[in-house]
Amino acid sequence: MYKHLEDRFPGREKQLEQLGNVTIGSQYTDYCPQSLFVYGPPSTGKTTVISKVFENNGGYVNCVECFTPRLLFEHAFNQLIHHQPNFKNGYTSKRKIDNIQQFVKAIRETFIPGSQTRYLILDRAERLRDMPGTILPVLLRLSELTGSNICVVFISNIVFEKFRVKGGGIEPFLIRFPEYSREDTIKILQLDFKPSTLSTGDELDLEFYISFLEVIYSIFCHNCKDINELRYFAALLFPLYIKPIEEGLVETNEKAKLFKHAQPYFAEATEKLYLREISSAEWSRETKDLDTAEDATLGSFLSSKVGRAEFELPFYTRFLLIAAYLASYNPPRFDVRYFAKASEERSKKKGGGTRKGARVDKLGGKMRQQLLGPKIFPVERMLAIFYSILDEPIEDTIDIQLQIASLTTLRLLVRSTSIDRLDGAKYKCNVNFEFIKTVAKTVRFEIDKYLYDFC
Repeated sequence: MYKHLEDRFPGREKQLEQLGNVTIGSQYTDYCPQSLFVYGPPSTGKTTVISKVFENNGGYVNCVECFTPRLLFEHAFNQLIHHQPNFKNGYTSKRKIDNIQQFVKAIRETFIPGSQTRYLILDRAERLRDMPGTILPVLLRLSELTGSNICVVFISNIVFEKFRVKGGGIEPFLIRFPEYSREDTIKILQLDFKPSTLSTGDELDLEFYISFLEVIYSIFCHNCKDINELRYFAALLFPLYIKPIEEGLVETNEKAKLFKHAQPYFAEATEKLYLREISSAEWSRETKDLDTAEDATLGSFLSSKVGRAEFELPFYTRFLLIAAYLASYNPPRFDVRYFAKASEERSKKKGGGTRKGARVDKLGGKMRQQLLGPKIFPVERMLAIFYSILDEPIEDTIDIQLQIASLTTLRLLVRSTSIDRLDGAKYKCNVNFEFIKTVAKTVRFEIDKYLYDFC
């Protein structure tokens, strides 16, 4: 039924077939599934595919925007009847709906039984769990309760088991959208390619672009599975990848030489672009300036940008990031030594051999924790360090949880536990030493004195 969409959505052939199997009768109005539950990790095409499949007979609602029952029901009803609030109608909804009973009544009075099936798409459906518990069971049985051909399509990043309430109830038809494979990812990325001819006369065909995408995927796939992020990297790095060809230094078939020229850009992009230390506009401008600068390297340009992101962080957020770094790179058993109030007058003596408990490598020196990478820590430990290193009481108006969420959004902190788990959350710090040292200087904090490896 949806074969024409398979070329547009590579890797989603199975899901399109499942959608076709459960909705094929709806065009004849003799069958309507009660509800569909579409789930899978972020950036796997759920919203895009579902919106395209049901674009002609569906209504779309984002549950993040419609965060109260009234907003949810009124917006959903407007979508189902194609009512658009505008200047002429005073930007009002077609009907005032405050609760689930009024929503069911409005649908029952509006739609004729046996009419063509309509699909109500509820994106970010996990937000429904924050609403009254009567809403979800009714939405799962909306077609039955209203006597109308209405199928509710739930889209969520979490599994349906986390939606279940006591007493059970009707089960929706489940459709899973897994992460894209390597082949599917490259097929999606190559949809952005447009054939072109360089000033040197060289033609860049799809095969050449696919070889570039394979390089991009092999470099970034371990740290980034997000299709949109990979498209972002590909768009910014491709002009740099083909620059040696435009300058006549490399032929289009010399893949190894092309990679050698582009390798410094890829290395810097992994850190600078993914952590958003500089914007894509700055990246383009600075890399373009390399053509005219003498003895310039990409590292010299971008190293001057280190610190731009941390200077824009709020005061307490910088201390939170410092606390996260200390929690990631200090063994927990030394927290009392460094952060307990009673140990503020601890000795600052350096050297003098290896401390008891320090790891020793085969050459006889301490194994630097920075070489081993960041360790996962519980959020309670980070907060304990945070309150310890602050010299002044924190203001009551500061929302620490919001600051942690901001650091996570910026990818300066990486959460290692499920987002649905409120207690016992664990993180790890995602910045290097030079970055955190610059942050510490802005708040006059001597981070070297609190690091296990430096004392």
